[in-house]
Amino acid sequence: MNKNIKKYVTKSGRVRYMFRLYLGKSSLTGESETIAKRGFKTEKEAENALLTLRLKINKGEYVPASKRKPRLSDLYNMWIKLYRKTVGESTLVVTERYFKLHILKQLGNIYLDKLNVLECQKAVNVWYDVAPVTFKRFVFYASKLIRYGIDLGLMKENPMSKVVLPKKKRDTKKFDSFYTKDELNIFLKDAKQYNFRYFVFFRVLAYSGMRKAECLALNWSDIDFLHNTININKSIATGEHNRLYLSPCKTKDSVRVLDMDSQTMNYLKEWRTKQRKEMFKLGLNFLSDDNLVFANTKGKLTVLSKPQRWDKAICKKFGLRYIKVHGFRHTHASLLFEANTPLQDVKERLGHSDIKTTMNVYTHVTKYQAKKTALNFAKYMES
Repeated sequence: MNKNIKKYVTKSGRVRYMFRLYLGKSSLTGESETIAKRGFKTEKEAENALLTLRLKINKGEYVPASKRKPRLSDLYNMWIKLYRKTVGESTLVVTERYFKLHILKQLGNIYLDKLNVLECQKAVNVWYDVAPVTFKRFVFYASKLIRYGIDLGLMKENPMSKVVLPKKKRDTKKFDSFYTKDELNIFLKDAKQYNFRYFVFFRVLAYSGMRKAECLALNWSDIDFLHNTININKSIATGEHNRLYLSPCKTKDSVRVLDMDSQTMNYLKEWRTKQRKEMFKLGLNFLSDDNLVFANTKGKLTVLSKPQRWDKAICKKFGLRYIKVHGFRHTHASLLFEANTPLQDVKERLGHSDIKTTMNVYTHVTKYQAKKTALNFAKYMES
């Protein structure tokens, strides 16, 4: 029998034949490549298939991966194995998504020695068209991958560094992704009537300015009823296969202790009592301080998309103007600015690592308020 051919027995007891052929080592990765085929009923059938494969290789009709010129996708497969050891799970998931949906879609099949500025520019233009807000991230990661290829000696220069970045379109849409004081009060009143858990969640968001992922990550041990404070020290992150897990705050500025008003804390106390009763009915013991404040019905982390559904359900039920969940953070910021709170204090309360981020929110809010003031004046004069 040919040494490449082996006989084996299937789970059902049938005799079958297979072959395994060594194709050499990859010049890119140094890894050995073999090809295996199984399921042949006779040794002769396996021999014929093996012979056919060898003939295709000799004629150049089949080129083993070890002999092929490397493409950008091959370089990515090497790089991602190293990259995954240097970042957290949620960052890895986002990076893999960027490559799968955008970068490799445009550049993955291009040979490394054929990747030039023109090909990169074409890709950047496409990325800008489909994702004008995030396209620069694709440029960043593509450039990072190419630099890895240069370090390996597989490429001589980085064509991505020479592309012309399209200028971001000016956002002409009205910045109104927040509620006024009156709108917020109406929303919370209706939310309380609709569902108490939803109400407390949005009350905490609006009165603290914390991020949605921070709020859903709260344990009862983070709530200090004695001093009326909430400790922000972690957030929910999404890992591989959409697995939810608790992740430490990404920056030191995100870790903070927020002073809260007594009424919000009273609502939290009331929710804790209700939650314990509801969980008990579901067969869950929720007496521990380690339990989640906004757990799902199984006592586990609530998926990040849930609050948006709560938000939409409340707005639809009561005919309210809809804003995104993140808009409650903007609402908190706008009301702080309205109350003449110093910019630095707002920055610290929101957990911004850069004052520019706070300034950006302030600029949008003040522009909107100025426009609204002008409209109100015009209406007053016409009445």
